Amino acid sequence: MTVETWRLLDLGPIPPLETQIIYDMIAQGITEKESENTLVICWPTKPIVCLGYFQEIEKDIDTQFCIENDIVFTRRVIGGGGVYLDDGQLFYQLISRLDSPTTPRKIDDYYRKFLEAPVQAYRNLGVPAEFKPVNDLIANGKKVSGNGAGDVGDARILTGNLIFDFNFDMMVKVLKVPDEKFRDKIAKSLRERMTTILLETGGLPDRNEVKEDLVRLYEETLDIELAQGKLSSWEMGRMAELKPKYLSDEWLHWRRGGRIDARTVRISASALVGTSNFKAPGGLIRVTVEEVEKKIKEIVISGDFFMLPGDAISNLEHALIGAKTENGETSSRIQSVYEKYKIESPGVTPEDLEMAIKMALEQK
Repeated sequence: MTVETWRLLDLGPIPPLETQIIYDMIAQGITEKESENTLVICWPTKPIVCLGYFQEIEKDIDTQFCIENDIVFTRRVIGGGGVYLDDGQLFYQLISRLDSPTTPRKIDDYYRKFLEAPVQAYRNLGVPAEFKPVNDLIANGKKVSGNGAGDVGDARILTGNLIFDFNFDMMVKVLKVPDEKFRDKIAKSLRERMTTILLETGGLPDRNEVKEDLVRLYEETLDIELAQGKLSSWEMGRMAELKPKYLSDEWLHWRRGGRIDARTVRISASALVGTSNFKAPGGLIRVTVEEVEKKIKEIVISGDFFMLPGDAISNLEHALIGAKTENGETSSRIQSVYEKYKIESPGVTPEDLEMAIKMALEQK
């Protein structure tokens, strides 16, 4: 029995920046009662580099390389890591009301349900895909799809891709690395950890047939009917309004650990600035913290993890200002914020955040 009717926006190739603006815009539209639950199918006409919501662009993306090679770069409204996206991928983007009967509230349940369709779409192509928590699809032990979710207003967003082919060399070039030797290590690791439809099957299927199969599978797995639609005049207007934001310095640099000295240096006998990188199961946590007289004066938390709600990081940072760095006060404040704001961070625990802060404070 069909639970709901959703809109299908089968857009095909669209300008690269629009692939990241459109789901933010529809989420805003749902919140303002101008849009409906929607499945978007699209891919970029030109390459784009997309930064995760909580990342620091100065540390994660080689923006100079992107500029020199005419590659658009931006930040998306959901978490995860920096990615290189092009027309070798087909994007599926689902935007639905948080109170929709199709949408599990718990993020782990949401991922499992909303990724059933792409898993089966891969299997129908002969790729033995399976869901691997937190949010990956793997085949033969390698990642074959990148997915992320986040909440904007009254809507939840899932974005993901079916990877027909992938430019491994370009992905490595757009990342910020300490030196070329390290870049070579990343390139080797990427090929060992990631695969594509072409690599798994030896050929490229018809994109329209794959798209039609994915749409059918989403109808089946979500118990919805998808009705072909188009963007409204309100939605097109909001898209145009959002474009300058997605290219602005304020948006690109809103996670800026550099506002504190990112190196560990002694300022005085009672002041310390430190930074750390801690790898949790759910992603990298980067912390830059300034300690004065055994209290946190300033802190920036960034990384390629996912966290709900979207303002969770800001709430955590605000709550940690003034916390004593001894006797467990940072831990109790983190736990309190998690409980107060009902934070979900798959694969990242309050204990992981506490360890990242501890590591930053211990840097000498």
